[in-house]
Amino acid sequence: MAPSSPPTGHYIVKSVSAKKFIGRSPHEDRSLLPKRVMVLPEDIQAPLLVFNNSGKETQISTGGAPTAVIDGKLFSILLEVPPGEKWTVEAVPQSGPNRYIVVTQDKSAGWVLNDNEPETQITVRPLVIGPSDPPFYPDNQVWEIVPAVNY
Repeated sequence: MAPSSPPTGHYIVKSVSAKKFIGRSPHEDRSLLPKRVMVLPEDIQAPLLVFNNSGKETQISTGGAPTAVIDGKLFSILLEVPPGEKWTVEAVPQSGPNRYIVVTQDKSAGWVLNDNEPETQITVRPLVIGPSDPPFYPDNQVWEIVPAVNY
């Protein structure tokens, strides 16, 4: 059985529905404003995301900055405000190996990819859960998370 959450380390994260890597845009501005976390174009090398797992919660960083939700969208935060989100990363082995959902601590919302086009920003909203045992999650809510050393 897959672990419930990946241990602390460096990971490559790919959208199951788009089959593309996620991360910060290589063309972002140089300000300290929050940076969008999105599906990347195919020609972009997979960026590393850092998972800092402290048991039941995981802080996920990209480009050296923690991720957080702003207006229902996923950003990488360069300053201390807002604070980085603590995520719950749950294995969904029924969707395949190394497959996970990423949800808020209260499990009220999770990472969702609304469109498979490159540079589509990841949204954070209530997940659709199929009525089965184990539950079914649509591919646009499932993420392939692989240790960077395996990629």
